[in-house]
Amino acid sequence: MERTDLVSVVNLDFDYAHKQVLRDVNFEVKRGTICGLLGPNASGKSTLLKCINGVLKPRGGHVSICGTEVGSLSRSKIAGLMAVVPQQMTVVFAFTALEMVVMGKAARLERFRLPSRKDYLEARRCLDDLGIGPLWRRRFNELSGGERQLVLLARAMFQDTTILLLDEPTSHLDFKNQFMIMDKVHDITRAKNLTTVISLHDPNLAARYCTHMVMLKEGHLHFEGSRCEAIHPDVLGGMYGMNVMIESTGRSDVVVLPG
Repeated sequence: MERTDLVSVVNLDFDYAHKQVLRDVNFEVKRGTICGLLGPNASGKSTLLKCINGVLKPRGGHVSICGTEVGSLSRSKIAGLMAVVPQQMTVVFAFTALEMVVMGKAARLERFRLPSRKDYLEARRCLDDLGIGPLWRRRFNELSGGERQLVLLARAMFQDTTILLLDEPTSHLDFKNQFMIMDKVHDITRAKNLTTVISLHDPNLAARYCTHMVMLKEGHLHFEGSRCEAIHPDVLGGMYGMNVMIESTGRSDVVVLPG
């Protein structure tokens, strides 16, 4: 029987130069799930995503993909399983937006094989799907922060993996594009039955799009559970250290407000 807990984080500890960053973090994310990773600044969200992706090696515990520890996998194998959208990226060379997207499948190309015309057409389609097709010739480093985030999401889409990791992908986007990005992530996750883990600052975006929540506070797991359980004044208030109110919009959505 196929495992549904595609990503498993087990007793994870991580330190930077003897400073505790993550301590005894445990949770699982199943296929077809958008897992919102929430927490105050410096709570360990970005570090946790890097541990899941195998960029950082935990001091204790491990991350598994369908029962296989990430630490035992090569970088090329990990790239075939996980696509990452970082908070920001600056590249040294003058790559175009289209070239940045095409590089998403570099790990799957045979040695010395160049991307095909079909690869470039598919990459253009990913840019078009996000409404940034006209940027394909622009130099990546000349784009705005929001435009870069959209290009990196297009690259993740083109990479065509089963796991999608996004580190605050809406942080540089305006109001309209925040929802456009999250709508696209939601649609891709459902259509392709992905396992998506996304760190967010805004609990309202998490409440609207995420079906599962993992909350960190000072490197510890503050809460793990469903959206209905997570969007609660006591849970959110305890994590952020403030009074929180939850109000209904009259539809199925709720709004998180300071108390």
